[in-house]
Amino acid sequence: MPRRKKKTDSSEKLAADAKLSEEDSKLSDEGGAGEEPIPEDQLLCKLTQELRKVSPEEEVLQAFVDQLHREYRVELSDMARDLSFRISSFDESAGKNKSLTRKAALVVYKTGIPPEKRSADDIIRVVMIAKKSTRPENKKQGVKALDDLLFHLAKDRTDIYGAWTNGERLAFRMLQENPQNGYVEAVDLTDFPAPGETLEDLEDATRRPLRIATQESLLRSFKSAHDYLYGNQSMRGDRAFWQLLNLIFCKILDEQQSSRLFFVGATEANTPEGQTKVVERINRLFNQVKNEAYKDVFEGNERIELNDRALVFVATELSRYSLLGTDTDAKGLAYEAITSNTLKRERGQFFTPRNIIRMMVEMMDPGPEDRVLDPACGSGGFLVVVLNHVRRKFLAEIGADPDLPVPSERKRVENMVKNYARKYLWGVDVDLDLRKAARMNMVMNDDGHGNIFCFNSLEFGVPKLEVPDMEQFAKDVPGLNKLWKRRNDTSREFGVFDFIFTNPPFGAKIPITDPTVLSTFDLGHKAAVSPDSWVRASPQRKVSPEILFIESCCKYLKPGTGKMAIVLPDGILGNPGKDMEAVRAWMLREMELLASIDLPAEGFLPQVSVQASCVFLRRRHPDEFMGTGEDGLSQGPVFMAIAEKVGHGRRGEPVVMRGPDGRELLFEGEDRVRWEDEDGIHEESQTRKVTRIADDLPWIAEQYRKHVLGLPFEEE
Repeated sequence: MPRRKKKTDSSEKLAADAKLSEEDSKLSDEGGAGEEPIPEDQLLCKLTQELRKVSPEEEVLQAFVDQLHREYRVELSDMARDLSFRISSFDESAGKNKSLTRKAALVVYKTGIPPEKRSADDIIRVVMIAKKSTRPENKKQGVKALDDLLFHLAKDRTDIYGAWTNGERLAFRMLQENPQNGYVEAVDLTDFPAPGETLEDLEDATRRPLRIATQESLLRSFKSAHDYLYGNQSMRGDRAFWQLLNLIFCKILDEQQSSRLFFVGATEANTPEGQTKVVERINRLFNQVKNEAYKDVFEGNERIELNDRALVFVATELSRYSLLGTDTDAKGLAYEAITSNTLKRERGQFFTPRNIIRMMVEMMDPGPEDRVLDPACGSGGFLVVVLNHVRRKFLAEIGADPDLPVPSERKRVENMVKNYARKYLWGVDVDLDLRKAARMNMVMNDDGHGNIFCFNSLEFGVPKLEVPDMEQFAKDVPGLNKLWKRRNDTSREFGVFDFIFTNPPFGAKIPITDPTVLSTFDLGHKAAVSPDSWVRASPQRKVSPEILFIESCCKYLKPGTGKMAIVLPDGILGNPGKDMEAVRAWMLREMELLASIDLPAEGFLPQVSVQASCVFLRRRHPDEFMGTGEDGLSQGPVFMAIAEKVGHGRRGEPVVMRGPDGRELLFEGEDRVRWEDEDGIHEESQTRKVTRIADDLPWIAEQYRKHVLGLPFEEE
């Protein structure tokens, strides 16, 4: 459970303000902890509200229930699970029919038929779930098993469709008469129609709906597309990732335009001619991407390096969904999953988990007129969370539901969001490829314009050092160019930002050694430290980058009001020795400590093992250094907490809340869905028992906001 953090040795003035408890950290929805703890090896079925044995297939089934309900608007009451059918199938090797059992993991019935009156003739959709190791070509458990079941159920009907999945691959199937021989055959589909839709809707680009993806289905589609390229196209290294990124750019541009080019008809991929049409449309779209819409991101000589089959496969995976309309967290997690996996594997680069970013942003609470910078932005995680934090404020202003906005509500705030991103959001990273990845992340969240620059932000302001993007950054950020022109060997004052959010690269293995850079930093020097002073001494030969980032971030902040939220290794905050004491003394002299949140070892696992804290500071105004008395610079109460649970374990697996006996706890939760059609905006909710992720970070952010407002903390 989150706990009170003890006073540190850094300053006698720093007090521990927060007393956090396990009971307090539970979400404050209707109801409390369930009286029915879940046994270790079971989970609660979303469809039946019954306990089921945990297995990979059961988890896929639960995700598919959610997908059918949210993406296809299938009522839970119209679904059923685990139906077995005795069918007759022709055995080619034996030359005769054999009696087999085929199991449907899920079926969808015609709308509104009471359970006691349903029959097999009322089934309109069938879902089969195989083990992860099962390949689609497997004759007994693969797609053919689904075909057998469709033939058994269809009889003379044409309104029955099926889906097969092993949790990674997803295939849609239907029965269709072959015009050449008159036989009915099972054929592939790029999707099956939702209730109320027709196959013709899915064949027509102007009529085909774009589905609002669930988190699991979008993550599966992204991973499936990436893994297909990595394996089937033999794209080693990070080539598969960048090819996928090219196509995501195409998809986003297509959604922003009125004409639909990023489209694969329901059966279009089944013929070479159809595949050729898809390829031609997407190549035409990619030329627009690199030569017009995003020419500042591309060099212009890029090309799609996929054969027709691979390109159509990826296009099929992406084309089902509205990337702009899908929940921002779902997009962020799916995108950052493939980004972090690729860059971890190829370059050893790691990124900040989304829930840590969200806690930092919610604690600082940037508003619509606050200028924000991430000077080591990586793939843009902090910037995207800030953008969506402000988007929620805009949605609340127009009376929309920030948690579940419908497309028309998102459209109403679209220009406000784009204007905010254009004026107030800024990112810098030294890696050119990461600049493109960050820009894609921002574009996918509908920012309209990405202020992402490529240079080493520690070098910004070094005299006589000129980098094109660095100069453009100085010109574009309001008020910065004047300060940039005044830079010299002793002054690096660039305080124009209201907030900085960052997780800088850190480690003794990647020190900054350039004496020209080190000479411009206080912390690039050794220091003579006394209780009431900090004085530069001799230059250092090398300094870890995270130490210089502390000072660099401080110089970017507005004096007196600018605040930073930064991830730092615990060694800076607690290690003994003159060097770290000098760093802490500089931090407390130049800035006021607002909060410090200890993260558990699991915080950044399984990407990297590091003990780190989130540190929140305010830059002091020059007037604060004048007339200080015996007590030195002012220091207000400091919010300090220890997070013990961050929602996942050491292997990255989700961790849910458990009782004293170790069993999972059930809570009363409200499952809400909002949608719109020609009749307006609709909402429905259903109360059901759910488990909850064990994550202290949202609660810590909530208590910090109470601390800022002078409100009492929640007690046990």
